[in-house]
This record gives sequence, structure tokens and C-alpha cells, in this order.
Amino acid sequence: MKIPILFLFLALPAFAAEALHPLDTPASWEFGDKSAWTWSKEGTSPVLSLTKQSDFKPKVRSPFNLAWLTTKDFKSFTLTVDARLTKFDKTNNDLCIAFAKQDESRFYYAHLGVRADDVHDQIHLVDHADRRAVTATRGTGIPWKPGTWHKLKLTHDTATGNITVFFDDMVKPVLTATDKTLDHGLIGLGSFDDTGEFKNLEINDGVK
Repeated sequence: MKIPILFLFLALPAFAAEALHPLDTPASWEFGDKSAWTWSKEGTSPVLSLTKQSDFKPKVRSPFNLAWLTTKDFKSFTLTVDARLTKFDKTNNDLCIAFAKQDESRFYYAHLGVRADDVHDQIHLVDHADRRAVTATRGTGIPWKPGTWHKLKLTHDTATGNITVFFDDMVKPVLTATDKTLDHGLIGLGSFDDTGEFKNLEINDGVK
């Protein structure tokens, strides 16, 4: 019995795109000030550490300390990473996840600050002008703990413009936004003006 070609095509198993683990390849990253960053390992996991303030001044008001993954331009994606804030002082300490970078002055970033105010603990758009908050919902700030690795997750759905950020709890988001200004670009990790570490970075195409 002959089996229709269409049936054979539909019967083939669907293979999901392989997740990326970009911290395994240090050469894939670009820094505004390479001297501010170090590579190490915790067990078998590569760790990317921001150890000091970068000697870098952006053209418009935006984070000073970002490391950019330069090997892929992402559209919709899901990112997870373990992060540890290593600076705790009286200022509003933070770590950031940046994405949809199209040039040095055009990208989004999620500012995960200890306290929520006009510019901290926000999702910002940098669009050839000083950062501008596009946040729809948020809490009262991010509960970083000294010496503790926290699980972060960020999804960007370019079809809807939805941006969602999670901190430890992968069910209830700590930040959300809806904005369609940018629909693709590079992904980055870092801080506005503090220090921290990142490991176990995984990026998947699409929103999961």
C-alpha cells in the first residue's frame, strides 16, 4: 500500500530548536569596557562577573555596564539565567537584562532594582534618547539577598510586544510591559552602575 507523501511529512517528529548556552563561549561576548568583566567557573558552570564600574559612557542615559551576546539577532525569545548581586550599599543596587539591541542607543532593558521609583525597577526603552520607562505592572522592588543566586526569566513576544520578567517565582512576574517599538536585536547582561555575576544562561527561540 502506498502512503501519501503528505501523511509521511505530517508523521515526522517535530524537533524543537536547541537551546543556546552562550556563557559556554566567551568569545561570543562584547564589552564596553572588557577590564570590568572576568570569567571563572563554579563547578562546571561558566560564570561571567561584573567586578567594577566600566570605563564607558553611553551616548544617552542608559546602563554603563553591559555585556552583549553578538552571535545572534533574536526575535521572540525566552531567557533564563542565575544571577547574583554583589554590591549592597545605600544606593538602589541593580542588575539588568538588555535585549532587542539594534545599535548602541536603541534597545530595551529590564532594570531589576532593589527599590521601585521613577527610573528603578522598570522596563525601559532606549530609542536614540535617554531611557524611558514602558512598564505596565511591577511590585515594590526586587528582593536581592547577599551571597544568593536568584533565578531570572525574561520573555519577549515580538508579535504582541509583551515583555515579562520573573524573579525566583516563575509563575508571578515582577515586571511586565507591552511595547512594539523594537522587534529584534542582541541580548545583554549587566547592571546600570553596580556589580554582579551570571551563570547558567539559557536562551530559547519563542516564548515558553
